[in-house]
Amino acid sequence: MKYVSLVAIAILVTFSPCLAEAQGNLFRSAFSCPNRGPSSVCIFGKISKATPITLLAKDWKSSGTPKEEFTNTEFENEFKTITRVEVAAPPPREGLLIAALAATETVNALPLKEVRDEALVGRIGAYIKTAQQLNLKLDIRILKTRLLRLSPTILLSETFLATPDNEAALRKELPGGCRDCDTVPMLVGQTLTDLFAGIRSTEVNAVESICGGIRFAFALSGRPYLVSYASSCESDSLSATLIHDLSGKKPKLVFGPPGG
Repeated sequence: MKYVSLVAIAILVTFSPCLAEAQGNLFRSAFSCPNRGPSSVCIFGKISKATPITLLAKDWKSSGTPKEEFTNTEFENEFKTITRVEVAAPPPREGLLIAALAATETVNALPLKEVRDEALVGRIGAYIKTAQQLNLKLDIRILKTRLLRLSPTILLSETFLATPDNEAALRKELPGGCRDCDTVPMLVGQTLTDLFAGIRSTEVNAVESICGGIRFAFALSGRPYLVSYASSCESDSLSATLIHDLSGKKPKLVFGPPGG
């Protein structure tokens, strides 16, 4: 059920610089709405019928055609209107959906290839255990770190953590990932950049575990983007979709909560 709430309160980025704001306006949160038709996806906000739309999920892409609009009475977010979009291929039943307001031929899925480097995993683990800005519990245990290669120049990591009281239960969710683990996704380079930094630093989440992690990647007009999600492991205080532009020296949060 986390995916439903996740898309329900994800909001457009409204921060500077102007480039990030312009990119943020390219993306919308979306969710499957088969009750309105078997090939239906619903997108928050009004969308002109002339607007090109590409719907994306892990291992899935489809063009979309805007149809009717209806009032948002089910989700507590800033959007008063939801637009139903008819897609060319049925969306996955579960998982994260996003909409890119761009022609389908300009959007391509990018594979995330898992690679191994034990020395680098050790470096990441040492950083996580000592970095005060991560706001992790002192007795946190590292369950696993995955390294994901997006391109020859872009490497990502995803570290799953647990406290001693839930370590045994959460280890059963590995090796592929862990939905309920405290998660630290990072861009790996000469320095390590926490992709959840903006969320982790907010006062409401300062002492809460952040679940979620990396979902999939895509390119829009040749520019690489990473889609992830974050939610509070311990309450309903946080649920958000994040999209980072990875084309520069530092990742730019172009879609997600303010403060990123």
